Amino acid sequence: MIRIRSLAATVAGLLVAAAVPLMGTAHTAAASDNGQSVRPAMGWSSWSFVRRTPTEAKIRAQADALVSSGLKDHGFVYVNLDDFWQKCDSNGFVVDNYGRWTADSAKFPGGIKALADYVHSKGLKFGFYVTPGIAKNAVTRNTPIEGTSYHAKDIADTSKTEKNYNCKNMYYIDYSKPGAQEFVNSWARQFASWGVDYLKIDGVGSQDVPDVQAWDKALRASGRPINFALSNNLPIADATTWRKLANSWRTQGDVECYCGPGSNGSGYPLTDWSHVSARFNTAASWQPHAGPGGWNDLDSLEVGNGDQVGLTADQRRSHFTLWVMAASPLLLGTDLTHLDSVDKAMLTNDRLTGVDQDGVAAKRVVNSGVKQVFSKRENSGEYVVALFNTGTSGNATVSVNWSQGGFTGSGDVTDLWSGAHKGVIADSYSATLRPGETRLVRVKPVNSDNVSAASATTAAAPGMAVAPYEYLGWGNPQNPTSVMSATGVKWFTLAFVLSDGTCNPKWDGSRPLTSGSDQSTINAIRGAGGDVVVSVGGWSGAKLGEKCSSAAKLAGAYQKVIDAYRLKVIDIDIENTEWSNATVRQRVVDALKTVKADNPGLKTVITFGTTTSGPDSTGVDMIKRAANSGLANDVWCIMPFDFGGGSTTMGTLTTRAMEGLKARVKSAYGYSDASAYAHIGLSSMNGRTDDSGERVRVADFKTMLAYAQQHHIGRLTYWSVNRDRACGSGTDGDSCSGVPQQPYDYLKVFTQYTG
Repeated sequence: MIRIRSLAATVAGLLVAAAVPLMGTAHTAAASDNGQSVRPAMGWSSWSFVRRTPTEAKIRAQADALVSSGLKDHGFVYVNLDDFWQKCDSNGFVVDNYGRWTADSAKFPGGIKALADYVHSKGLKFGFYVTPGIAKNAVTRNTPIEGTSYHAKDIADTSKTEKNYNCKNMYYIDYSKPGAQEFVNSWARQFASWGVDYLKIDGVGSQDVPDVQAWDKALRASGRPINFALSNNLPIADATTWRKLANSWRTQGDVECYCGPGSNGSGYPLTDWSHVSARFNTAASWQPHAGPGGWNDLDSLEVGNGDQVGLTADQRRSHFTLWVMAASPLLLGTDLTHLDSVDKAMLTNDRLTGVDQDGVAAKRVVNSGVKQVFSKRENSGEYVVALFNTGTSGNATVSVNWSQGGFTGSGDVTDLWSGAHKGVIADSYSATLRPGETRLVRVKPVNSDNVSAASATTAAAPGMAVAPYEYLGWGNPQNPTSVMSATGVKWFTLAFVLSDGTCNPKWDGSRPLTSGSDQSTINAIRGAGGDVVVSVGGWSGAKLGEKCSSAAKLAGAYQKVIDAYRLKVIDIDIENTEWSNATVRQRVVDALKTVKADNPGLKTVITFGTTTSGPDSTGVDMIKRAANSGLANDVWCIMPFDFGGGSTTMGTLTTRAMEGLKARVKSAYGYSDASAYAHIGLSSMNGRTDDSGERVRVADFKTMLAYAQQHHIGRLTYWSVNRDRACGSGTDGDSCSGVPQQPYDYLKVFTQYTG
């Protein structure tokens, strides 16, 4: 059944939403500006192999091996001492006179500074470990905070204990209390004086943002450049925060399987394939958040000790390939004093580590069961494409079209594992892979001037202005990348994000924003060179505008959607009970003001119903509210259909409604005619609408296109791609137009729009 969208509709249904503005500047979450980790860190970490028994001698031996093996010469320079360097008693960590952890002198007789000095003498860098909070022993002793008149009890919140994996007994720090920042500052100064180059703060969750902020501030003030890493399994909802404050963040739990024969599962095997393969989805979900200064950390790289780590040679190659494609830090967890020759050849292959150090996180462009493909475009204009068979039995032929990878035509292919030149390959690439096997290729596009007509159309069209609606939950949705190839369209409007019953956004109110099929679809669109607008609202379901009790909370919900996909554009399709409630309309306006202030460059679209003469009284009120409140909304978009009366002149009626909209926007904002047109848009409906006898024909779309070209409007789209095909023997209005047509006849009209 076609989804009702008219102002007077009484039948519930999902609607079309979605207006999109003309070209705009992309908003990318700011990375930490501490000057560290312009490229992902490379080195070694003690946790996987040394685990709970680090000693000065063991760490020195690994540093020696990093040099003697030649790994240092290939970029592996960090030697990171993880947990269990501290001294504990029955009440937790033993602390110094200023409440800071002390090193276990039995393990580190020379002290931490002496160990760091040794590492530095090898031309390497030294990494260290801490967790949030203040030790119980510091509070019990009420130790002073160095350089202040404050003490441990002044800053400790003893009602809550922080996560800690060793001595436990760590209290929260109340950062509203004087002395709290100074305590962390004193710890950071101590680490800097010891020669720490890399600091991992572990056990971090959303509740620890104040600690991360404090440590970021303290490290900057310490007088020493220190690479700041967060761990582990950090929530993606806070990705923008992690990126702003730190240089890397663990995207998942430990890669170790803890299935060895020793205490706490130590010893070989270090990991297994299930712990590695779980990172494919994580790498795809977190991909938008990586970039110079801040990286998605997939955890230790368990390559170096051959099969005994718990992975076959094929699986280790796939493990390594995924990490470099994700631009993850490459921190080896293996025993470098007993390097396997096969693994050493992997680790010293600069073609592979160069993929990591290019500073680009790859997008997943194929996600079909065990068949996975990731692709990235490097600054040189060349592409790196990785194919995987993630299964544990049976060969699989994995294929990727170059258009999915990000370009069209032919590509000059080199195998990065072997270095073999494969020659020029047209259109697509395939490989039959063993279970756990990978293929990694570098592709230089050729014949770039010999692009298809569809590609030429795409290049000319203002992508964000023409973003057809596609709903993935029903209506037999087409593959968006296939639509892109067939029509040249680059952008899609995907909907609807709704409330899950609270002030929390989910797809259709039930599917998570990330890690699901919706995320995979967005990744595929972006992997093919496109992008998306996300539409919030619609006619049916629980609305965020109503479930969020304040503008601040609603802005927070919108922000979750923006952060999840690093959106350039967000569409608020305000209808039904949201639309009729003046309090909610004002809440939407105020929330959008907040997100525009917090996300420079973000484009906002407000989509709503209309009469044939333009916005009704509610629409006029909405525009006036926004103007009076100072909301610089980018596009006001009407849905010109379901007018009633069985009209067959929808092109003319649409232009009449647009003129009414232009007049209202011009009056409210004081715009010139040209500026008013640039701030309005339309979201039509193709074919049969909800009103009996009303039809929007291809000829009507041509009328709308001519109007758009004449006035340079900000938005020209429709509901929906799902329906842009003839019905055949079926009559389902959700998946076909109800009029005679060829596939994508309507979209091919709108993709001619040049802005």
